[in-house]
Amino acid sequence: MDYQIRLATIDDLPTIVEIFNQAVPLQVNDESTPIKVADRREWFRQFDHTHPIWVAVVNGQVIAWCALEYFYPHPAYDHSAQIAIYIHEDYRGQHLGHDLLTYVQKQAEGNLDIRTVIAYIYVENNASYRLFTSCGYEKWGKLPQISKINGRMRSLYMMGRHFN
Repeated sequence: MDYQIRLATIDDLPTIVEIFNQAVPLQVNDESTPIKVADRREWFRQFDHTHPIWVAVVNGQVIAWCALEYFYPHPAYDHSAQIAIYIHEDYRGQHLGHDLLTYVQKQAEGNLDIRTVIAYIYVENNASYRLFTSCGYEKWGKLPQISKINGRMRSLYMMGRHFN
């Protein structure tokens, strides 16, 4: 599959939200109902040259996105990022997640001042766990029963990787 990875623009936000919402029924994110584009405008504005959001594009259509969000709002953590990856349902299982994580690695090692990338993955999300493990991320811990979604307490793995 031929695709390009580029920085996301505000015009990509509706498709970013659409792809995110495809994952809501899978219970792999924190939402129990779909989100709206208007709810994510402020979130989108947080991304900058040190903590970017990228999209994968095929024939002008966004098919996936990957974001390095600020990990914690304190300058001591400016060199850390929390990663999020979402792939359009029609493109899952085609190694796009691996390609995006490889792209993030190259950016962290070459262009970004990011030293640590952290992923939070629900313990039931075996596909994401395998993806991150295959790309050199390690399980750094488990946060048991930390969230409540659809009336059910859920646990998260904290996975991470150091760069540079």
